[in-house]
Amino acid sequence: MAAWNLKDLVRDPKEIPEQMRKLEQAAQRIKKKRNALDTFSREEFFAMLKELEQYSYESSIIGSYAFLWYSEDSSNQRANALKTRIEQKLTKLHNDLLFFSLWFKKLPDDRALVFIKNSGKYEYFLIRLRADKPFTLSEPEEKIINIKDSTAGSALDNLYNILTSQFEYTVDGKPYHLPELQELMRSHEPDVRKKAYDSLLLTYKRHQDALSEIYKATVNDWREEDITLRGHKNPIAVRNHANDIPGKAVDALLNVCRKNERVFWKFFSMKAKKLNMKKLRRYDISAPLTQKRIRMPYELAVKTTLASFGAFSPRFRKAAEQIITSQHVDSAPRRNKYTGAFCHGVVPGAVPYVLLSYKGHPRDVSTVAHELGHGIHDILAKECSVFSYQPALPLAETASIFAELLLFEHLKKTNPKLLEEILYTKIEEFYATIIRQAGFVRFEQAAHEMIKIGATTKELCTAYLKQLKEQFGNSVVVDDNFQYEWLYIPHIYHTPFYCYAYAFGNLLVLALYKQYLKDKKGFPEKLIRFLSYGGSKAPIEVTKEIGVDICAEQFWQSGFDMIKEMIEELETF
Repeated sequence: MAAWNLKDLVRDPKEIPEQMRKLEQAAQRIKKKRNALDTFSREEFFAMLKELEQYSYESSIIGSYAFLWYSEDSSNQRANALKTRIEQKLTKLHNDLLFFSLWFKKLPDDRALVFIKNSGKYEYFLIRLRADKPFTLSEPEEKIINIKDSTAGSALDNLYNILTSQFEYTVDGKPYHLPELQELMRSHEPDVRKKAYDSLLLTYKRHQDALSEIYKATVNDWREEDITLRGHKNPIAVRNHANDIPGKAVDALLNVCRKNERVFWKFFSMKAKKLNMKKLRRYDISAPLTQKRIRMPYELAVKTTLASFGAFSPRFRKAAEQIITSQHVDSAPRRNKYTGAFCHGVVPGAVPYVLLSYKGHPRDVSTVAHELGHGIHDILAKECSVFSYQPALPLAETASIFAELLLFEHLKKTNPKLLEEILYTKIEEFYATIIRQAGFVRFEQAAHEMIKIGATTKELCTAYLKQLKEQFGNSVVVDDNFQYEWLYIPHIYHTPFYCYAYAFGNLLVLALYKQYLKDKKGFPEKLIRFLSYGGSKAPIEVTKEIGVDICAEQFWQSGFDMIKEMIEELETF
């Protein structure tokens, strides 16, 4: 198992005070130019923009180091203290430099256009600054909000992470931490699966008062800042604006997901028969088909994933190899480690970091491909500005999900005896990453409205359970303990309405993969160009370039049509 090397960011934490001092000096040099902005020539404007870019580059490195160190072990008080200290310091410096973006947003359109026109890698960044104009407050108000976010907002996130990462779970009197418990959830024994799930859900039930208060505070903060103060029309519109995705596109996506829940009902019935059960319980969704569990050592998972990337494009494989050989992967499961997995892009040109909790299951192998896919996206976007190299959240899932499909096709060819289980696993993943994630977003939409009028924790739990049962129809039995499941979903706490990005990404990639199957020679370069844009171009323009209309329901339906084909393939076994 691999551990990552953070010395590529900061050689020694003792160097951070000096690095922060240099950042402060850079911020002060920029700040001195504030009063000259109105007289700036085009050349002076871009000289200042480059100074801001360099400042952002350096601050991102320090902030990333603190976040990654904390992610290794949330109980590490030194790491936690450093993360908090750096967040607060960077917030202060950011406030000192806030004047530039506020000035640019307030410029008359004709004056702003002089700077935006032919601005190269800065163009989309400047366009997005102007798009924020209707939702921007005064400088003192913006500074107060930044301070609030770095203290109260960050504290809520940290409190949720610290509290949940220290939960202990018990099954038959034996203690487990979360990665071990998740293995039991996929046990071949139905009773063990139920006990494992109930241990998780009832642990969250015991802490429901604290966790729901954290959530309510997050929702109230979201509403008061972004709707009451900034003027967004509804809670999800805030995320749509941040993603630069038309609300019409998100509505089309969620509508099609709702209509296609039944696609998976047939699949769940097929799996119940395969497991000799009359009907699946929610506990059984991820149950293995046989008692013999497929396990793959981490080193083999990496080798297999790289082979699948290489078959698609040498550039894909080379980028992934760069992450591995740079020792930028932390793969071993540990207590108090950040729950789940992520890829953290630092700055353009830097090798990103990947966190995993690898246990050897097929899903873990897919996660390796998924997170390395994110890393490939970051590496391919290295020519972008630090202001715009990170893609909008829905497009951020393109490379990662496409990487999973490459692995899936590779395993089908190299392990034909495993084809049935691979198909079952992949369709389960599509349920989890499309229907399940869209369901979270619909719950969030309801919860934000309910909390606005004073909903209780019990009412939120009841609403979640009702929606979950509707999602499964008569195909799956849902135990009442699953009313507490929403408390376990970190995205709805940390990044409201994030989850539609998964459904967006999966269905987009299914459509792109169809293009690849029709044009295996020409498509790789097409996708590489798509990914190289990073976040430097509007998502609707990037998708149009590859022949996709994200506002059309028929486009999203094409992804479900491919899933139907996979389910029909399963019927032949």
